[in-house]
Amino acid sequence: MLDPQLLRLFVLLAEERHFGRAAERASLAQSSASAQLRRLEDIIGAPLFMRNKRAAVQLTDVGRHFLIEARDVLEHLSRAESIGRAMARGEAGSMALSYIFSAVTSGVLPQLLALIRRTMPLVEVQPRQAETPDQIVAVAERRLDVGIVRTRPSYPAGVEAVTVVDEPLLLLVATVHPLADLPVVPAAALASQTFLLPQFNERVGLVETVERLAAASGFAMPGIVRTSDFISAASMAAAGYGVVLAPASLIRSGIAGLTARPIEGFTDRIDTALIWHKEGSPIVHRLSQLVVSAKWLNSPAS
Repeated sequence: MLDPQLLRLFVLLAEERHFGRAAERASLAQSSASAQLRRLEDIIGAPLFMRNKRAAVQLTDVGRHFLIEARDVLEHLSRAESIGRAMARGEAGSMALSYIFSAVTSGVLPQLLALIRRTMPLVEVQPRQAETPDQIVAVAERRLDVGIVRTRPSYPAGVEAVTVVDEPLLLLVATVHPLADLPVVPAAALASQTFLLPQFNERVGLVETVERLAAASGFAMPGIVRTSDFISAASMAAAGYGVVLAPASLIRSGIAGLTARPIEGFTDRIDTALIWHKEGSPIVHRLSQLVVSAKWLNSPAS
């Protein structure tokens, strides 16, 4: 394999057309530069220069064609070195990113993508939607670089998290529902309602929130209908199947026939977090540092 140093010296001589000046630019003795160029010609198997002590060095036909290839190789090597260094700094490469749907409506995902594009323009992002439990497992198993999830009381070993936004929980009901006519819904009015809640195969989050709401308002635990996700729950609520406790930003999803109302005396909020593995790539660590210092961190959605 050709030594890049030989190629660089060859290009310098092709530019200078003088062994002394080429050697000086390469910080070599002229005799050393001449010996190295003869070695290159031996490797190629043909003269690259026409040597004449009384005239400028001239390229042979082989030399002229080889110069094009040499410059191309050196350009690729330089680019590879630059990209490698950028990857080591977390400024280039690819990143698999998953997110929950409300990360779109709350603005977290667009702002995060804008942050990546602005500060790490060489990073290729591969976003896809996924539910919180799946994302947590994927990050823990190093199959996913970064996730945007609902916060959890704890995470698997190695998974780190930072809250990026918190927003109020509102009651979502069909626009034709009697509760939609109230600017603020009394908690006691929810005693006879059916709550539509996402089912994530884990007892955490909104079920406990509904239990606290019922206990604080003095009524029995209401009926629960499980759904696969918030969008399904909100769509069913718009169709009159029940009511939904959901992030305020979900009303921006554009589901027709849906109205959001606050619940009297109910101040619970719901958090969204960025998660990553502590042994993730330099890109992951750079992004986590940027997110922690970002101005929109913890800004409440309205």
